[in-house]
Amino acid sequence: MVKQAGFLAENLVGIAVGLGIVVILVSLWVADASRRTQEIEGMIERADLDAATFYLPLVVVPAQRIEVVSKATLVQAIHESQVHPISSQALKLMHPFSTTYLYLGLSKTQNKSALWVHQERFGNTSNQALLDATGDLTLEMTNDTFCLGLSDPQWVYCHHRLPGQTHEF
Repeated sequence: MVKQAGFLAENLVGIAVGLGIVVILVSLWVADASRRTQEIEGMIERADLDAATFYLPLVVVPAQRIEVVSKATLVQAIHESQVHPISSQALKLMHPFSTTYLYLGLSKTQNKSALWVHQERFGNTSNQALLDATGDLTLEMTNDTFCLGLSDPQWVYCHHRLPGQTHEF
């Protein structure tokens, strides 16, 4: 009987030690997974900012006219879009055969606001989320430059007016 009690005690101690090791390993795994998730989210955000920095010159440089428009003007221009504008202003870029609007909006299918690009080209319209943005959109324009800025993530894109481009603010 005493021998069986000793085996039982040894088994219980072994199980307790094993469970303790499993708990420690699981907590380390969870901590590592959350750290990796934060790193991945940071890399995705950085990639979005890099893509936006690359994309904006492609639509701004060929624009003939650059305007800052109100939310009411934007809503009237984009009609029944899947994206609801939440910024008080938008950037309007007029090209020879298309018009592009950049604004902060919230899609019906996404739970996070984003910087949206609405394009009307040859009668066709498209909406694309350029990058997730939960902060404010600021548009500042002078006679020769304009700057588009976001507060979250912190990001600013500035463009100097090229010959032939007109600004209206």
